[in-house]
Amino acid sequence: MRVYTYILFLLGTFLLLSCGSASKVSYTQEQLTSFSNFLDAKSYRFLADTANPTMTNGVSAVANSGLWPPGGTFSNILLQGSNNYMTVKGDSIMADLPYFGERQMGGGYGNNTGITFKGIPSRYKEEFDASKNEMRIVFTISDKVETYQVTLNAFPNKKATLIINSSQRFPIRYLGELKELEAEASVSR
Repeated sequence: MRVYTYILFLLGTFLLLSCGSASKVSYTQEQLTSFSNFLDAKSYRFLADTANPTMTNGVSAVANSGLWPPGGTFSNILLQGSNNYMTVKGDSIMADLPYFGERQMGGGYGNNTGITFKGIPSRYKEEFDASKNEMRIVFTISDKVETYQVTLNAFPNKKATLIINSSQRFPIRYLGELKELEAEASVSR
């Protein structure tokens, strides 16, 4: 009994020491103000470069069958092509993102198997977490069939994480970066 207590104590101590927090990146007040102004302008696009689907038995079965897209792993998919974005322009938000995962209930995919929506969201909320230097934007938006609960976690270095919870599918997370719409348009010319 005493040996088990000792082993558990050592294991617990090791876990506590190995789970130390990562150091917080420091930004100047000027960088934080610039970042805040960038988001307040509501003229940006989130470009996803990686997708992290929820791992389910169905997703694992597809991944093990060899039908998974090239690049990355089945829990960390490298995205290619042009349909990997969410655009914020004024009050309107639109998205065209690939979906890797499993439908939970009802409906069908129809012609589009990805996540697409366009419109003015409801329950839009922005909140800055100074301890993480993170802006969290949460909103709900619907298309013809599904309702999406969307969370965008954005950082002053313009890196971002987009989490989408659907009324009919398992959640998925995208990693990428934010680009100003005017800057993006001038680069593509």
